[in-house]
Amino acid sequence: MYRLGVWLFGLLAIAHSALADTMDWFIRDWPPVNILQGPQQGQGAYDVMLNRLIAALPQYDHQLHISTLTMRQQMMQQQKSHCLFGLLKTPQRQTFLQFSEPVAVIPNLQLVARADHPLWRQLEGKNAVDLSWLFGQAWRGMVEQHRTYPAPISEHLNEFIQVSATETNLAQMLKANRADYVLEYADRMHYLAQDFPDIQLKALPLLGLPAVTEVYVACSINEHAKEQIKAVNQALQQLRQDPQYRSALLDWLSPDSRVLIKNYMARSPIFDQRFEQSGTAAAAGSVRVR
Repeated sequence: MYRLGVWLFGLLAIAHSALADTMDWFIRDWPPVNILQGPQQGQGAYDVMLNRLIAALPQYDHQLHISTLTMRQQMMQQQKSHCLFGLLKTPQRQTFLQFSEPVAVIPNLQLVARADHPLWRQLEGKNAVDLSWLFGQAWRGMVEQHRTYPAPISEHLNEFIQVSATETNLAQMLKANRADYVLEYADRMHYLAQDFPDIQLKALPLLGLPAVTEVYVACSINEHAKEQIKAVNQALQQLRQDPQYRSALLDWLSPDSRVLIKNYMARSPIFDQRFEQSGTAAAAGSVRVR
């Protein structure tokens, strides 16, 4: 009986060790930061950056799982063990996720509409759009379902056309006049519009929102994940100065957005080393995907 007990204890220890050495990453198809299909598969900004982070954490067995935004939201709230790359930090999310130091900085949400839309005549000469004015107009706004939006956008979501990110191309909706504008990252919209060469888009910053926002690695709240976040933070100290890591994001940005982000990095105590873009983002290496 004693030997059986020792044997069972050993199995439990091995199982716990195996669990402790695994990081489960959940990603979704959301070009151009995560590209899970097509000729650019694995070359999205976050694809490459996460792959560089994984390479810097060889002490873990990294598993990638494809999920939808709805599945990710459920996992966050049910406290299933998982990690996410490139997540916005909000007070609500901090109640069920623990966050790393910033992994990247991106241009913030903007008003995006067809360049020939009449709303631009009302915004002529403006450097930013006042959301309180925008919400009082008859224009039909569009957002994606289950996304986290900052105030005051979040307070007016029921006034927007809400579409599925996995089933709807936002640029196509604007092309078909199904919506007048979308509140989205301008660089993502320009990427989506590549499939529709006959549509030209125009973007304007949102008054009251900072020009850029930082994104993070987020993991479940437990002691095991706490150690993982510590390891991620250690790896980021080197990665944030790695030209290949930084190029992964910059290569997907427009020239204006690239200047914005590089200027922010030059002033930031976290991204404090001056950086000159070097080449295009390297394709993500091989990791096991479930």
